[in-house]
This record gives sequence, structure tokens and C-alpha cells, in this order.
Amino acid sequence: MSLVSVIVPVYNVAEFVDSCLKSLLGQTYKDIEIVVVDDGSTDNTPEVCSEMSRRDPRIRVINQSNRGVSAARNKGVSEARGEYVCFVDGDDIAHPKMVERLVRSLESAHADVACAGYERFTSHYVPVDLPHESASCTFSAQAACSELLYQRIPNGPWAKLFPRVVLADVPFLESLRLGEDLLMNFDVFSRSAQVVVLEEPLYGYRQREGSTMRTVRTSDRRLVVEQLEHRVSPVLSDAFANRIFAEALYVAFEGRIAARSIRFLLHKYRRTVVKDSKSLVQLRIYALASYIGVSVPAVIHRWKARIR
Repeated sequence: MSLVSVIVPVYNVAEFVDSCLKSLLGQTYKDIEIVVVDDGSTDNTPEVCSEMSRRDPRIRVINQSNRGVSAARNKGVSEARGEYVCFVDGDDIAHPKMVERLVRSLESAHADVACAGYERFTSHYVPVDLPHESASCTFSAQAACSELLYQRIPNGPWAKLFPRVVLADVPFLESLRLGEDLLMNFDVFSRSAQVVVLEEPLYGYRQREGSTMRTVRTSDRRLVVEQLEHRVSPVLSDAFANRIFAEALYVAFEGRIAARSIRFLLHKYRRTVVKDSKSLVQLRIYALASYIGVSVPAVIHRWKARIR
């Protein structure tokens, strides 16, 4: 069996990290090490993690000053010993068969990367019953990058299995608090021969106030757009147009529609989004609405939020 390093960045998640680590210790795939990187927590997260590491030697705890989740993940990769690496956030929960199914699918498909789905939860995570065999699709590097840009493969680094040697060469961008996972995934997929994608949700993603995704900076989204535009290739131009339009739309939703750069991006890419049959239906609707006025998509978004 190949050793899998599960990297867990933690920051002030004392309330949740016990459940997270227990879900990893309970994996049906036993040849794992759990590398916990504490990113300068100010609560008792380090104590909880250290106590659990004393109970099970598969857990290693590394402490660093607060530098952000990307730096914590990069530190975990540098300390990992496994042939493969997967990531789990300290407030989330892994399905008991997550690692087993990822490894099995990767090896069966002779792929370089394995990806699975996830389920959102708020307080209680209940793992789904899995079929005996995993349903999956295998993509070339180009096709996998396309699926990622079209938002059919989730951005998150979690619920995925990567070769450690590749991650060592493609670190997370530490200057970003948002979108660093999208860029890392794209760069890793680009270097892969094949990527296998499982249909099953093998990860529990906790939604809570105060998480990184709820405290993002608009400037981060603009940096993501810049990074995406640096990566544009002719063969994936429509897929890139879709993703860049989506990122610009998120900025508009956050009330920054007046920014000239955002208006320019919406104008530049909306025609491609509308004409592209691969675009998400909702994204095409927003693109069409922008022809009425570039502020209209944000109005529709706020209206949808009120009626939920």
C-alpha cells in the first residue's frame, strides 16, 4: 500500500478539529500519516491537536506563526512523507472511505490525480452510503482543466489525491486568500496525463460564519482574474472566458460593479458565455442580463438571496 499524507491546516478551530481528526483516524485506508499544521492559533487548537497526536502516532503536529492557509498547506507538503497527498480543512470531516476510494480509483484508472465530490453541512455530518464500485470518469489534462474552469470539478483542494512530487513544484500562492486552490488545481491538472473524477461525495464541507470563504477580500478576486489571464491558452479560451466572467461577476455581487476593470471584464467575456453551450445555465442568464445593464446581474443575485 502507498503511504498517503493527509495535510490538515488549522487555525482557531478548537471546536471542530477533534471531529475532523477522528474522521481521519477512522479511515478504512490505514496506511496514512496526518500532518497537522497549526497556523498560529490563538485558541486551544494546538492543545487539542497535540493531545490527539499523543494518542495516535500517525498524527504529527507542526506549529508556525500565522501566515495563512496557503502557507500552512505548503508547509504540510514540505513535511509530508507519503507518495500521495490529500488535504482536509480542520473544521471539515472526511467520509470514512475517502482515502480508500481515491487511491483505488487513481490506481484503477492509471491516473495522476483523483477527485471526488463533497456535501455541505452546518452541524452534523452524515456520511452517505456508497455503492460497492465507484462511478467515475477519466479526463485528459486538457479536458480536466476545461471541467475545472467550467466549474464542474470543485475548486477546493480537499476530496482530491495528488502526487506529492508534483505538489512540491506547484505550491499554493501565499499572497491569495481566495482562488489559490483553483490555480493550484489548474497547474497540477496541466502537468497530469490523466485525471479521474468520482461522482461520490467523499467529503463533508462545513459552512460556518468566520471561515475564510466568508471573509474574502475583493482584491483577491481581482488577483485571481489576473492569474487566470496569464494562463489563457487558445484551446481553452472559451473555458477561461467563462471562469473569468464568473470571477468578475462575484466582485459585482460584492458591490464593486462601479469598478472600471470589472465592467470591462463583464463586457469583454459575456458574449462568449452566452454563446457557449458548455456554460452553466445560471452564468448564461447573468451574462444575458448584463446586456440590459451591467448592474442587473447583481440585482438579480440580491433578489434571489432574499427569497431563499
